[in-house]
Amino acid sequence: MVLSPLFAARSQLLTAIDLFFTDGDPVSVHALAGNAREILESLCRLAAVEPITELLLRDHPNKPKKDIYPALNRYRNCFKHVGKTWEERRGEQVILNQFDDTKNEYLLYVCVEDYLRLRGSSPFPMQVLHAWFCAVHGELIGSCSSRRKFPSLFPAISHMTRNQQKRAALGVIKRSSDDPQVLANPQTEALLVDH
Repeated sequence: MVLSPLFAARSQLLTAIDLFFTDGDPVSVHALAGNAREILESLCRLAAVEPITELLLRDHPNKPKKDIYPALNRYRNCFKHVGKTWEERRGEQVILNQFDDTKNEYLLYVCVEDYLRLRGSSPFPMQVLHAWFCAVHGELIGSCSSRRKFPSLFPAISHMTRNQQKRAALGVIKRSSDDPQVLANPQTEALLVDH
């Protein structure tokens, strides 16, 4: 196996998605997704592909670019650094007290968006995360391509508890990951790749 930045980002993102839908450790989900986001955005820029952060900046013209990244890395920075003073540590604790698993779905969506922008295809769990996020957060997304691609994937998701929503996505992944029709789709990358 030859490691590359894309392979590292892809691997971390797939692991984060799996942990997210199986209710694994939310801190690990966030750390893995944060690593993947940083790599994927850099790869998008290198390939002259507009990363999702640019769209976020356009949607919030009064927010300076320097404010977007602290927002994206808010929790991740607290997970990997300890303040040098008690004052800094108290401020970090206030941030940590605001963290919960719901913060992960936004970061995972940003990662999958950049992956799709960069590759034009993705492994099936990424497609499911994208469709799931669009179904759960339809009011934020508007006309989401995943909603058009997978219209009946999550028909009653708005009436489900969060646990049921995540189980529904996990069920779709388990039922369809080895479906020949899904695997034959040119937008579906194999889960295991050797590059």
